Amino acid sequence: MPHLTRPRPLFFILLCLSLTSPSWAQGSSQGEPTPTFTEFESEPIRIDALNLSIQLPVGAVSETTSFGNNSSVGIGFPDKVGVMVIKEQRTSNTELSLEQVTQSIIKQLTRYGNSITGTVLSHDKELLVNGVEGQRFYVQIPGLKNKPNTVRGMTIFESKPQHFIIFDLTTLERDFDRCKVMYENTIGTMQIDDSTRDAVKRAAAIKAMLGFIDQRGLEDIQKVTTGKTTDRWERLYLPASTGDDMDASEYGYRRVRSWTGFKGDLTDKPKSKWNDDDRQLGYLVQIDAMALEDEIRVDTRATFYTSVDNEEESWTIKMSLRQGEEQTTSTITGARSKNNLVVLTDSSDAGPIKTTPLIQGDGYISQAMSYLLSPLLASYAQPGDYASYVYNSSAGAITLRWDKVEHPEDSPGLIRVTTRASSDTPPTVGLYTKEGSLMRVRLSNGRIWEPIELDRLIALWKKKGLPLD
Repeated sequence: MPHLTRPRPLFFILLCLSLTSPSWAQGSSQGEPTPTFTEFESEPIRIDALNLSIQLPVGAVSETTSFGNNSSVGIGFPDKVGVMVIKEQRTSNTELSLEQVTQSIIKQLTRYGNSITGTVLSHDKELLVNGVEGQRFYVQIPGLKNKPNTVRGMTIFESKPQHFIIFDLTTLERDFDRCKVMYENTIGTMQIDDSTRDAVKRAAAIKAMLGFIDQRGLEDIQKVTTGKTTDRWERLYLPASTGDDMDASEYGYRRVRSWTGFKGDLTDKPKSKWNDDDRQLGYLVQIDAMALEDEIRVDTRATFYTSVDNEEESWTIKMSLRQGEEQTTSTITGARSKNNLVVLTDSSDAGPIKTTPLIQGDGYISQAMSYLLSPLLASYAQPGDYASYVYNSSAGAITLRWDKVEHPEDSPGLIRVTTRASSDTPPTVGLYTKEGSLMRVRLSNGRIWEPIELDRLIALWKKKGLPLD
């Protein structure tokens, strides 16, 4: 069943300017103990241009800026206590060391005109983060014209010869103690790829996926859809050692519909009242699912739309969770225009949460396409590795998805597609016909999604006394 579920617009220049305004100090922790623990988002963000991944504190916002081959990521810490920029500095000087780079930046930050001088608060020359050596320093900078003092912090690593990654922090001096903890804890989650082979493999897999998607026309995608009025029912179960369906454990079922249609199909408006936006051609996927786990029942309806050119998408996921007499509901809506994505989560036991997951670089595919991708690969792709970025609702972030296409010798005439939704997600293994028809999908826990006729599904669940309403 579909995973459920956070543009994060960070106007970096405005935030930097706001450092001198009183509004920036709202949410300051003056008078409160300085926390030492930082709660992070469950899924790290990946910065491909810098070949690193890092986790962000819960509530942080981020924005990527690109200039040619150079990229920087601005991070706004929660409660507006500080701004961090992650960037790369390259040099043609093969003799330039980490120490020389650090001292050069310190000199720049501690020398100003009008006799104003920054003060070095600390300098750690033997920093080690996840096996990568670096240096870190903090400089207090006096405020001009009665403005509050600020603190600049720099953490610098040499990721490879002549390439230096810099984490540049700016915060008000009064927020420094609190911000310093978040800043250092965040950098502590940094992972820099030390294998060029991995980076090359990822880039090649993304390129393969982009090429594959570009070659797919409207007719190709229509061939792997069910059609607007055709239902494909699937059963989720754990097979029994006896091989008898009555001995198998049932965990859920779902109805899947997918078709080529119009954006207006998402609404209840009659076609006579559609506007130009409603008449935008695209692909739609609708999933109605029910899942059982111990004493919990989850009912879900998910509808996904993406335009044919993949420039726009929208989706809605409605979920009801019941345990005994207790019931909670939640609704997740997402909308994207080009690289600007907004996701809103609203539940009956919590207030609405608006998030703007970061889309960076090429290789992003829509939610609707993510559900059609496996049968498409089975129908048209050559054996090999394919990778794409997709919004992962279970993680509330955009993650790198891997798909491996194989022609297994033990199943002649069938195509095997192994999918890993993110780096820390177990793989699922799907078996398809060459026409893209699903045979089964095996999950990592041994459970199986398998197509089934509706009459047979009803009869089987009735015999087992399981709910069908």
